[in-house]
Amino acid sequence: MNNPDTQIVDHPTFVYSSMNRILHWLRAVVITGLTITGFYIASPFLSPEGSTDKLLFAEWAMWHYIFGFILLTAGLLRIYLFFFGKDSKGELDSVKDVLSVRSWTTQLKSYFFVGELQKKGIYGPLQFITYVMIMLLVIVASVTGLVLYVHVYHLGIGGLLYDPMRAIEAWMGGLAMVRYVHHITMWGFLIFIPIHVYLVIWSAIRFKHGALDVMFTGYDYHLKKEKEQDQA
Repeated sequence: MNNPDTQIVDHPTFVYSSMNRILHWLRAVVITGLTITGFYIASPFLSPEGSTDKLLFAEWAMWHYIFGFILLTAGLLRIYLFFFGKDSKGELDSVKDVLSVRSWTTQLKSYFFVGELQKKGIYGPLQFITYVMIMLLVIVASVTGLVLYVHVYHLGIGGLLYDPMRAIEAWMGGLAMVRYVHHITMWGFLIFIPIHVYLVIWSAIRFKHGALDVMFTGYDYHLKKEKEQDQA
């Protein structure tokens, strides 16, 4: 006689390569550093007596530039990995869900605890669009940051990029607008981060999978019920 017995098992799925995971945490640290130093540059609240306040401001600005170039480099490498990395197929397959009305409907319903999207790639459609927008924010922050950078440093990279960055400055309507857009991108990151953390935790609890540790291990773990046939 066959007695069906239900067993809960883990199904690990490779999601992110080690390089993608490193870039994820690197960008998290760098964006945090850029936000802190950027707030100070916008409104220097440390003003020691004497001329040392100028040196202090320059040190904060120096770290802001260092963080900025790291973010720029990490962003370019991340774009490259999206198309040519070990996990690029899963990311590119996510475009199929973006173009599917059914996938959009299913994912939106899942937020109301109705079903779960079986994704063709790594991301659901809303998740993919959000991450593309964040990458666009990185690009805008990097370009506007370079425009501001060439006004301070006129040699080396600053000298090399001076003419094209001044052209972008003119296209954007002047340096004041460049600063404003650069500042707005920071608020875009600040709005995204808490929502991102909340949805990662919510998704892990709601769908019982490894969303919380995927950026540490590279694997997502989905619980699935299987039936075993025991002989009795």
